[in-house]
Amino acid sequence: MRVETDERPGGSTRTLTGVTVDPERGRAGRWRAALRTTPARIVLYGAVLLLLLVTTAVVALRSAAPAGALGERSASTAARTSTNARQIYVLLADTDVAASAVFLLSPGDRERAGLEAAYQDKVRAVERALNRSMGAAADDRDRLTRLAGITARFQRYQRVVDDGLAVVSDGSDIRRGVLASAYAAQASHYMTDQVLDAAQSLWNYDTRLLREARGDAGWWASAALGTPLVTLAALGGVQWWLWRRTRRRLNAGLLVATVSVLAVLGLAVASWSHWPAATHGFPALAETVETQSATQERLGDVLAGRAAVYLALGASVDPAVHRAAFDGRRLCDSGPGSVGFDCRALDKVWGARQSQEPDAFRDAVRTVLDQGRAGESFEAASTVLTRRLDEGDTTVTTAVTALPTAPRHLGGPAAWLTLLAGVGVLAGLRRRLVEYR
Repeated sequence: MRVETDERPGGSTRTLTGVTVDPERGRAGRWRAALRTTPARIVLYGAVLLLLLVTTAVVALRSAAPAGALGERSASTAARTSTNARQIYVLLADTDVAASAVFLLSPGDRERAGLEAAYQDKVRAVERALNRSMGAAADDRDRLTRLAGITARFQRYQRVVDDGLAVVSDGSDIRRGVLASAYAAQASHYMTDQVLDAAQSLWNYDTRLLREARGDAGWWASAALGTPLVTLAALGGVQWWLWRRTRRRLNAGLLVATVSVLAVLGLAVASWSHWPAATHGFPALAETVETQSATQERLGDVLAGRAAVYLALGASVDPAVHRAAFDGRRLCDSGPGSVGFDCRALDKVWGARQSQEPDAFRDAVRTVLDQGRAGESFEAASTVLTRRLDEGDTTVTTAVTALPTAPRHLGGPAAWLTLLAGVGVLAGLRRRLVEYR
């Protein structure tokens, strides 16, 4: 008996049905069909679990620094360095005032020697403060670099002042006085725009550590606690899926991994146990630091304004520029932020250099120096602001003391536990995969 086979040409299907079979869609379908198989899903779920475990380990290790920054010890260090930065800023501004005062008098004046000695004392105080801060910042490269930059700028400032003093020492004629005043003005301008700006940058760097500690720690705390929870949920899901396919048997490897991740979660909770109290205490600390910053800037205005008065009274080629600089500091305002400066004491000072009245210049110099009316007003304003800064330091210390001590961070043990969990996942899923093959 002859049996005939029905052999059709390759295009007959399309001819009969009118449908074109897309080869790409066929391959995609085969991939989807392959991924629906239990062995493929075991491999896929294992890869996801291992990725979650690696993420959990990395977060546990990387969160150590943010957790420590949220504690009392790190906050105390940041507060201390910010106080040192403030002291450097004030000393630098005070040095510029002392240098500007030296140029008020000629080399033969009896009071000039005392002013030069006061300037040298201020210089030595700045150098001691910088050396002390650099010694304490040996382990902080960023802060050490900033301090080195301030030191280099301050040395350039000293050279400009010394050059101006050398011009005056060679003679006391009017031209030399004007040239020396130009040196003084250039030095003061450099101090304001370069040296004090670098010192303020150091202050901002130190206080930023305090302001940002809370925000950084919040993100890392959420990640340190959240990644173990997500991993536990994934382990539970895979365990449930396998349990339904293995006649209600639990996978021992996944059980080991689950217990390990639970331990990781416990270590994370212990490492971040100080977070609630620190989150409550840091806003008060940050607010105090902001107040300190505003007070420091105001003290800088007082000192810079005093230097501008000295420069305007000296042999300046353009005293109006220095008066405008003084007015820009808004020391005569009576509203909020007033420093109580007696601006009427300067009424006869601004034009004293050009006055034709006998002893007008000498009287003006007496007025602006320490024992004069304007000098005493400058000293009183500086004292008020310095007292506010000292009180702020006490408030900062109180706020820091109220912060909790950061517990020992357990990121290292947590990483080892995630490694154990990874071994459990590999062993458990491999055994299940072998059963299917």
